[in-house]
Amino acid sequence: MNMKRLMRIFMVWLVLVVSISGVVCTVSAADVQIVANKNVPISSITSDMLKDVFLGKKNTWDNGAKIDFVTLDSGDTHNAFLQTYIQKSAIQFNNYWKQQVFTGKGQMPKTFNSDKAMTDYVSGSNGAIGYVSGSTDTGSVKTINVK
Repeated sequence: MNMKRLMRIFMVWLVLVVSISGVVCTVSAADVQIVANKNVPISSITSDMLKDVFLGKKNTWDNGAKIDFVTLDSGDTHNAFLQTYIQKSAIQFNNYWKQQVFTGKGQMPKTFNSDKAMTDYVSGSNGAIGYVSGSTDTGSVKTINVK
């Protein structure tokens, strides 16, 4: 290989690495709190059950109450939650829900643009569950431990 071609390959590789590193999430799972309405009948949840809730596969709590799961619309906390607990990127999650809507199997989840809006909604909605950043005041909601 000639030197010019080798340099071109290296530059493409470098641009790719820099681009990918810019997408890396700066929030970890430890910085995400799962929150629920105080009437939700659980204090902990398995990661599998949490995934089923946010993929619409589990629709009721064990006491029969309807689950109302809500999400943030974007941001580091949203990306960390999806990556850690749902094992999907934001694009994959959005596409999953678009497919559910298109096939008549579900409705897009309600989304919020801030942790405060999320906790306000969850605190006032029976059966609601969502997630917020680790620094969010969760006094009005129940914090759920993920096992």
